Order: sequence, then C-alpha cells, then structure tokens
Amino acid sequence: MAQQDQGGFAQQEKGGGVVLFVVRPARASSAFLAATVLLGALFGLPALAVLLNPRRHDVISLAAAFCALLVLAGAALAFRRARRGRGERRIRVEPGGITLPERHVPWPAVRDLRVEQPAAERQPAIGIYGLAANVAAQQRAAEARLLIDCAESAEPLLVAGGVGAAVAERLREAILRLRP
Repeated sequence: MAQQDQGGFAQQEKGGGVVLFVVRPARASSAFLAATVLLGALFGLPALAVLLNPRRHDVISLAAAFCALLVLAGAALAFRRARRGRGERRIRVEPGGITLPERHVPWPAVRDLRVEQPAAERQPAIGIYGLAANVAAQQRAAEARLLIDCAESAEPLLVAGGVGAAVAERLREAILRLRP
C-alpha cells in the first residue's frame, strides 16, 4: 500500500517570543473512504430495491432491508468520522501560554502535553479481511492527537488532531522548546 499523508505543521516567528503553529491534518485515507462508499452501495442499493417494490414487503425481506440500512448507516458514520476535524488549525505559543482556537491556557496551568494514538490492532487476517484490516490501519495511522492536560480541568484539551504519531510528537517537542 502507498504511504499515507501524515499531515504536518509550519512554524512562524511573530516576534516577542510569539510563535504561530499552523497544523495541517492528514487527508482521510482515500482507500478507507472508497471502502465506506462501496460498503454503503453494496448494502444500500438492495435495501432500496426491497423498499421500493411493494411485492417484496414480506417480513423476511423487510428485516433484511432493515439490517442492510443499519450497515449503510454504519458506513455513513465511518465516512463522516474519517473526514471530521481535518481542517487547518492555528496554535499560538507565547511566553504567557498556549492559545488554542477555543481558549488560552497559561503555562502554569499546563500539567502535561501528550500524544495520544489510537489503540494498536491485532495482526490482520489473510484474504479480504486482511485487506480490510490494512485499509482500517492506514486510516488509524493518521489519527494521533496532541492533548494538553490542564491543572484546572479533568478533560484534556485538543491541541491538534488527525495527524500521524511522528508529526504529533514533533509538534509536541517544538511547543515544549518554547515553554519558559
């Protein structure tokens, strides 16, 4: 399989100890998106055919169509989740703290800056299941997140997401080098 885009970031010096990081998340895996569309079409079209044909409205056909619609809904959710949060994000780091698009976090409130990666999966199976596992693993490879653990909040704050683990770790190190 081809190497997937892992995203990246640019660092701009603004003067006075202020640095702007522009984070570009990775694009969603095209193989993953294509697989969700194919899965949705494979199950959605027959379900639609059953629902549109009044002669096929027996209990078994309607139950099968309902199950197919559940698979279609799952494929649509996977597609949406894969594309969510893939917009450019700006983080401003200054001597007073880190300014995220949502809020400013002063340095004394920052307990930890950590990289969180999706859980590692088991070894993929052989055949079509192996192919599906490889496509899913390719999508998960670009879902690392950089989080701030704050002293005043139990919930971590998102600094950047949708990047590869190596990109998230480089961003973490670059931000920590600027901490006074």
